[in-house]
Amino acid sequence: MLCPHCTHALRTIQYEGVEIETCDGCGGEWLDDGELGKIVRIREVRFDGNQRRAVAEATAITPVKLEKVDRDLTCPKCGGTTDALNYGGDTGIIIDRCTSCRGLWLDGAELEKIQMLVEGWNDQLPDDLAQYAPMLHDVSARMDREDDVETARLPLVGRYVNAMVNRILDFGR
Repeated sequence: MLCPHCTHALRTIQYEGVEIETCDGCGGEWLDDGELGKIVRIREVRFDGNQRRAVAEATAITPVKLEKVDRDLTCPKCGGTTDALNYGGDTGIIIDRCTSCRGLWLDGAELEKIQMLVEGWNDQLPDDLAQYAPMLHDVSARMDREDDVETARLPLVGRYVNAMVNRILDFGR
């Protein structure tokens, strides 16, 4: 396969137990569909706080107009075209996904940035859950109360009808 960025030959390497293709010319990496998920779940390499902070500062979450970075690279695997994606929706790490085989092209160091970002998210998750879980529970309970429908005011029949209607509404969510 040839690099879609600089046309050097890609070579296969082991990256945290997953075979990926890398370019010695520009440092970019090709990952087949599903390989990025495997890599971020493996976590063989643990990045320290300083490394994660450096990545966080270098990849500040900023709005990115994808139309301006969509390079329409040619997929090295199937020859399809790629679309630019903002990894995680708003991280500012722009990766390219093949519209046909769904493989990913990552420019130099983007794989490491994604790993550090995901590790940072995972490391912060317990603290975030402790901080926000009560608030989310309160919001959920309030929304459930607001969604309850009162259809009858008769004491016995009303409770039964109200419960049935609310079960039907809950089933549709």
